[in-house]
Amino acid sequence: MLTPKKTSLQPSRLSAWVVLFLISLLLIFLWAGTSFFQFINEATSALMAFFGPLYLILGFLAVILAVFLSIHPISKRKLGKGKPEYGLGSWIAMLYSTGMGSGLLLRAVQEPVYFLENPPRSSNLSAEVFALQYTFFHWGFTPWAFYGLTAVLVGWFYYRREKNFLFSDLLFPDSSSPKWTADLIDLLVIMTTFFGVLASVGLGSRQLLSSSEFWGGVNWDAKWAIIPLSLISTAATLSAFLGVRKGIKRLSDLNIAGATLLLSITFLMGPIGSTLELFFESLFSYFISWTPMSLNLGSWSVSNDFLQNWTVFYWAFWLAWAPFTGIFIARISHGRSIREVLLGTLLIPSLGTFLWFSIFGNHAFDLIAKQSLSAEELESVYSSIFVFFGQLPFAKVTQFLSTFFLATFLITSIDSAIFVLSMYLDRGKREPKKRIRFFWGASFFTLTALVLWSGGEQLLLTISNILILSSLPFAVVFLPLLFFLFKNLKSITHENS
Repeated sequence: MLTPKKTSLQPSRLSAWVVLFLISLLLIFLWAGTSFFQFINEATSALMAFFGPLYLILGFLAVILAVFLSIHPISKRKLGKGKPEYGLGSWIAMLYSTGMGSGLLLRAVQEPVYFLENPPRSSNLSAEVFALQYTFFHWGFTPWAFYGLTAVLVGWFYYRREKNFLFSDLLFPDSSSPKWTADLIDLLVIMTTFFGVLASVGLGSRQLLSSSEFWGGVNWDAKWAIIPLSLISTAATLSAFLGVRKGIKRLSDLNIAGATLLLSITFLMGPIGSTLELFFESLFSYFISWTPMSLNLGSWSVSNDFLQNWTVFYWAFWLAWAPFTGIFIARISHGRSIREVLLGTLLIPSLGTFLWFSIFGNHAFDLIAKQSLSAEELESVYSSIFVFFGQLPFAKVTQFLSTFFLATFLITSIDSAIFVLSMYLDRGKREPKKRIRFFWGASFFTLTALVLWSGGEQLLLTISNILILSSLPFAVVFLPLLFFLFKNLKSITHENS
């Protein structure tokens, strides 16, 4: 069994910082006024406007570097010795559930319809192809390049260089470095992960509450989203207790089976021929337009407002999730080559996502064209998927299944976050102590419940913006870390030649 070298990190000291941080959050959420929320939101807008070009360049370079590294001979090297720890199907299910998860159900019809009604610029493409092109752009290669590269970075230094699953161990490998700097880096990763999952689970809990109106006939006040929250938090903590193989893996397998079932039902009940045609046409337009869209060039350029509110926001959001998601993907990728990890994360989830949005999006376009639904009815991320299924046969069944699988996707988002954060408080160990897992499970429930009960939409927006702000430090060090990785890989190659 590979045992990483010990670092200067003291779990007791980091735990104290985390507890202090969480208590401070509680106090801020309880007593912060409108001025605080407004300050955070304005600060986010100003920083995104200033650093917007940096995010565009990072998004472009991440995909280029992922492709380059995946075809380079050094990508044959494995993250750890022996065979892959998990089969290909379960591996894909876990990275898909962790990397995107409930967002695909939240946005399945809402985002394609939004771009259908609000195209970001003029285009010679049909409105349907153009809408899917931009949906593909924000959910496709770029986020998965962020995740895959981070996973290779962390996995290589853990499995082959005997480091810990900690970013402080990568940035400050010298034990003589100041202790507070390592703690600050680790605390930043913890904070970003915590905020990211809190925001996603808050939105998902609201969507679960909305679902009861459609298949259960009950209309709840928004603050009662703490009821589904308590159920999914309990299930997520139990899953994290069971570990990756017995808990997270099995739920992820269930997620993929459920998503495939909903996708198949929607596909078979929709306009099959036009859906396939739209999928391939949108995919082709996305491929040939990816570079100018990524760099906002020429006739592909969009307004600054759209750029800040959509593309830059998405890139910052995916980057904020990259440390947590990358660590988890590295954790489940033992025995896989760098090429497998990069191509697996870059291509398979992206193509699955493109097919997902094509099937749901085109069916929604068809319902709008036939005036069975209006675009306005599909505006809400909370209710759009349930309104959509309400127009199809077996509405109650599909609405219930959507609710169930939304819950399981949320559970896998929380349980993988619990697991990664527990690794952080337990010296980066692959199997952290169960009492630490319980601590994080309870923390997620308590703070998310507080947000849903007292702050509502305004507080969720503020938390999302704090998440975006916390992505800036990682954005700054992202490329230097990748250069550090490539240099290390090259040196290993020379040593063995």
